[in-house]
Amino acid sequence: MQLIKRDKINLRDFKIIGIVTLISIIILWIILKVYIIYFNISGNFNYAYSSILKNNYIPFWDSEYFENSKEAFIKDVKYVLGIDILNPISIIEKEVNILNSTNIDEGNLSSNMYNNSSENLNTNDRIANGIINSNNTKKRILIYHTHTTEAFKPAQNDSFYEQYNIVGVGDVLKRELEKNYNIEVIHDKTIHNTSYLESYKRSGETLDKYLSEIEDFDLILDLHRDSLDNKNLVTTDIDGKSVAKIMCVVAKNNPNYLDNEELAMDLTSLANDLYPGFARSVFYYERGSNAFNQTKSSKLALIEMGAQLNTMEEAINSAKLLSNVIGEYLAQ
Repeated sequence: MQLIKRDKINLRDFKIIGIVTLISIIILWIILKVYIIYFNISGNFNYAYSSILKNNYIPFWDSEYFENSKEAFIKDVKYVLGIDILNPISIIEKEVNILNSTNIDEGNLSSNMYNNSSENLNTNDRIANGIINSNNTKKRILIYHTHTTEAFKPAQNDSFYEQYNIVGVGDVLKRELEKNYNIEVIHDKTIHNTSYLESYKRSGETLDKYLSEIEDFDLILDLHRDSLDNKNLVTTDIDGKSVAKIMCVVAKNNPNYLDNEELAMDLTSLANDLYPGFARSVFYYERGSNAFNQTKSSKLALIEMGAQLNTMEEAINSAKLLSNVIGEYLAQ
């Protein structure tokens, strides 16, 4: 009788612990949700309102900083804890691994994420191994990604797998430029956004290493993808194919501002001359984070390739068209 009673007590205690744990998780989620709503972290920020505020009422208002702060909070939690605070199921998944096993397969161990080709060497190794040829007479382009894990459908917003993210799009752009225009393309795949708020600082350090070795890049591209709620704004049909639109972004807190603006305007104009509707209007920030590193070179263009609602196929189609735009631009 004593043993049976103890077993019943243990079972009851186990149930109590389970209930308390579940309640704690729910309370934590509610607190986080309230925090997010209170600080306007959830949802996409309306750039129209930010433009009105920063241009007419609050000169120092910086929508990029605002975006970075809210996205950084969410993304840093996801990186560190492996949970999405906007999705309570992910909190439970973290504790109950069997739920996590139903996620979309983002590739296998043979993914480019794990290969050791020259494309994945860090900057110092690439310079030391002679992959960067500073005496080359070809046109030379550097491609890198400040937000390296930005992804397209069918993946979630971020993915380390190149078959779903902006790095894979950069690979297509590199291949098309080399094949069709005989341009030397250096594609750096360093992951800079492990801490979202420090992304531009980290990518700036990568850029400094290349610029210390090579000063004569003909073009430097920081490839991103945008975040929008309306796919129609970032998608068009060109020659019967669905294509992610491109958009150049310029920071005004930059001594090279006019040069960077001219580059952005030239690329945008040429893109729409070759493929009407392919490029969105140049987007300006009064104060970009680290000026998007545009202080480092007047030949640096930050280009958004569609948005998170676009498919990887649409982004790849865009990269192929962009290669023609860049090829024609450098031939001028």
